[in-house]
Amino acid sequence: MQKYVALIDTHRKFLYILLIFLILLAGAGIRRLDIDTDFTLFMPDTSEYKETLDQMNEIFGTSQQMMILLEAPEENLSLSLLENYRELQKFLTEMENTQFVSGPTPTRITSGETDVNFDNLKENDVRSTVDYYQTLGELSPIKHYEGNIYAVFTLFPEADFGIADIEQIETFLAEREENYFLSGDVYMQHKIIAYILSILFFLPPLAVILLFFVFRSQIGDIKSTFIALLPAIIGAQWTVGLIGWSGREVSMVSVLAPIFTIVIGSADGLHFVSHVQDSLQEGQTKIKSVVSTLKIVGKPIIITTLTSMIGFLSLMIMDTAAINDLATFAALGIFLAGIITWLVLPLILTGNFNLARPKAVYGNKISALIQKLWGKKAISLLFVLLIIAGWGSTRLNTEFNFLMIYREFTQVYQNHEKIQEIHEGSTPVFAFVETEQDPLAFDNARKIMALQQKLQKQESTTQTISPYSFIARMYASRMELPEPEYPDQQMVINMIYMMISQQEENPIRNLLAREQNTIRFSIFPLNLKNETLNNIESTLKDFNEENKDIRVRVTGAQYLMKDLNEMMIVNQRNTLYLAFFLIFLMLLISLRRFKPSIISLLPIIFTVIFLLGFLGISGISLNIITATIFSITIGVGVDYAVHFTSVWQYHKNKGLNSQKAAEKAYKYTARPILANAFGLAIGLSALLLSPIRLHLYVSILMWVAMMSGVFFSLSFLPTVLRKVK
Repeated sequence: MQKYVALIDTHRKFLYILLIFLILLAGAGIRRLDIDTDFTLFMPDTSEYKETLDQMNEIFGTSQQMMILLEAPEENLSLSLLENYRELQKFLTEMENTQFVSGPTPTRITSGETDVNFDNLKENDVRSTVDYYQTLGELSPIKHYEGNIYAVFTLFPEADFGIADIEQIETFLAEREENYFLSGDVYMQHKIIAYILSILFFLPPLAVILLFFVFRSQIGDIKSTFIALLPAIIGAQWTVGLIGWSGREVSMVSVLAPIFTIVIGSADGLHFVSHVQDSLQEGQTKIKSVVSTLKIVGKPIIITTLTSMIGFLSLMIMDTAAINDLATFAALGIFLAGIITWLVLPLILTGNFNLARPKAVYGNKISALIQKLWGKKAISLLFVLLIIAGWGSTRLNTEFNFLMIYREFTQVYQNHEKIQEIHEGSTPVFAFVETEQDPLAFDNARKIMALQQKLQKQESTTQTISPYSFIARMYASRMELPEPEYPDQQMVINMIYMMISQQEENPIRNLLAREQNTIRFSIFPLNLKNETLNNIESTLKDFNEENKDIRVRVTGAQYLMKDLNEMMIVNQRNTLYLAFFLIFLMLLISLRRFKPSIISLLPIIFTVIFLLGFLGISGISLNIITATIFSITIGVGVDYAVHFTSVWQYHKNKGLNSQKAAEKAYKYTARPILANAFGLAIGLSALLLSPIRLHLYVSILMWVAMMSGVFFSLSFLPTVLRKVK
């Protein structure tokens, strides 16, 4: 270590220049960052639902859609209001990245006695249009609700439809002072860009500020605190810069990587500076203090860096691109923070820099309180907590859907709630239907319409819309029938279909592929919960068993999410097994003794069990974001055991018995461990301000994980180690 420190001291000027150059290079990479808004990142790479979705999209084009809801008082229904609707529908239709738009004012309506040309409206067209739409029931694009009138526009986008198109629509509506609501999967996807940018450029600095106040209370001096945080800050900056230079995109999941790098990577800097302060207080010189610190914490820093990386890389088992990106970027950031700690802190602390000791340390009172629990009290409390956790883990759920991404105060969430209230149903899923003969044949139509009615009678479904719905409504209108009825003569079916298909803006074109003997129909679930989706799928499976000439498969983005939800328990279990195995090997290599390695692993096992129990008790679901907390808990929580056990073993090798070595280790490690745990929890409290609900869960779970991890590491671990012979 002495030669290494001397080498750094000799090449001080060159190393400073290299460091500044790399910081500037990373800054240039940050300017090249792109944002990934695709929600398919959350979805498994292999899924029956995905195969069905790909096949359906190949025939019909994208299944994504965007809904625009305009609100106006009932008394405002007039010619000018319909003219406003027509202007919007023409604007949406003429947009470059729009396939077509379904709305209340197409080019023309010709049905029975109703004949309206919306490009040449007249006063009497208002009443005839309203009367016509009242006959359409659930298909009507004009809704009446609590004294207001709502116009529903459904936009089917091209593949290149993006945030610029959404902003163009919002600008158009704002300029006309319309009271509007936007929703749909394509809208929710692309609106994430603004949120990701705010997270990326606002929350990491906030995390640094929060960590700074926590660490300063332990380190004492402002400059010393900044030096302790510097490796993590630089590591996060280099990580984001490398993402930019590599051409990879940042998603709502991988955007957490720089925050994790800061809060986790700061631990090594805290331990390093804290130990240097202890050595200086004992009268050693700067060089000797840095050398002795590297001897004591140098190897633990390497081990804890590797264990934190292992915690994240174990997430690679999960079959989803979002988690794989986060695992890669976070592991890279923590690796860089560890390298920078070994390089930058010796470089700075051996120079013309004086470290100050803290005047008051709040951690001393907390550590003294925890130390009083050593022995039977710690074991008893551990036993009680594990019983509670075991009960809570039986209540674990794996719910996760698009709406859970956004918090209640966001405009995206509020828009979706309003449209769901008016449109009677959540974001639609699709039934993909393949028939042996003409799908419009009466026999096929009769069976599918019976299936629609069965779905609509269930509590899980609010409404369904199929090509048969349009034909039945059109036939009833022309024949002046009181209820929708599907014609039983093929000639009449063909005639009505021809009339409807000539209407360029009729959605039937997006639901029927007659040449391929396929249709799809929209199913509006009551909500997006797993139970609701399972009930819908079960009904379709029963239909397939009863009808061998028609095959119906359910699909949609939310079913891919459900597939991921159902895989979460198995994925999480396999991730934990792999992480525990690899970290045990690292402990064995570090401590070179089997028994201390096993003992050091126990606190983190208890923490994971308690965290699972908390998920069940709190109702927070186990999903692809909250699953990352377990990896962080394993990777970071084991750091506390590594630092404590390494210092305990160091003093054992110096000739102290287990009891004295445990007390000495506690004296040296309790303060930085407490500061690090509070720092991590408080640092990730920056996520409380995130508009992403899943980030809020990360912050809450980090508090639970860190506090339980500290308790088990500083009470149970010394209780056992002081008895080891």
